Order: sequence, then C-alpha cells, then structure tokens
Amino acid sequence: MQKIVGGVITAAFLVSAAGCGAADSPDVRAAAQEFVTAAASGSPVDACALLAPRARDALGPAGCQPILATVPHAPVVSASVWGEEAQARSAADTLFLHEFPDGWRITGAGCHQRNKQVYDCTVGGR
Repeated sequence: MQKIVGGVITAAFLVSAAGCGAADSPDVRAAAQEFVTAAASGSPVDACALLAPRARDALGPAGCQPILATVPHAPVVSASVWGEEAQARSAADTLFLHEFPDGWRITGAGCHQRNKQVYDCTVGGR
C-alpha cells in the first residue's frame, strides 16, 4: 500500500487560507470518473493510460491489471482543484490528480485518509 503525504492537502489549505478557495472542476471530475470506469470494466490499457507516469511506474513489472480490482468503483461526486493539483471524491475513496499538458492524470487512487495529512493509496501516492 502506498502513502501519499498530505502535500496536496497542505497546499490546498495554504491556498484557501490565503483567500483563494478551491474550485470544483468538471474536467477533473471527468478524468477521475473515466479512470474509475476503466478500472471497473477491467480495462488495464485504458486505466493505465490515465495514470501519471510516476504512478504507472510505481506499479512495477506487474503493471496495472492486478491492482485494478482493488480500486473502488463508486461514481465520482466532487472534485476540487488547487492550481495543477486536484482531489476527486467518491463515496468509496479519494483520488488525487495532476494537470499535465495533455490533461489531468491520476497520481493516487483508492486513497483513504489515515489522519489529517496522510492518505493510504492502493495506486500511486508519494
């Protein structure tokens, strides 16, 4: 299980504390939902293509397919964006995303909050 230290969350709090709140983004929500849908359908090629390079590389030689079954398949209900970083939530888990030149990519999926600044993720993380 990977851990994502609350860098994204800490940055989010710092930005909102500076008077700039996080915004909901349909693009982030759509990218997160596309990943969840690909994982639910057992499509490793499609799901893996939606991962950020670091998250994909962290899966090692086994690749995407073995981990897809562990990613919750609940619909994405909200998304918040802080610059190039984002968080999407479903009823079952949290996903983290980063904006690349070609669009939003998943940096962490199947994430559950351990405490205020640390998430345990089945895919990706830091």
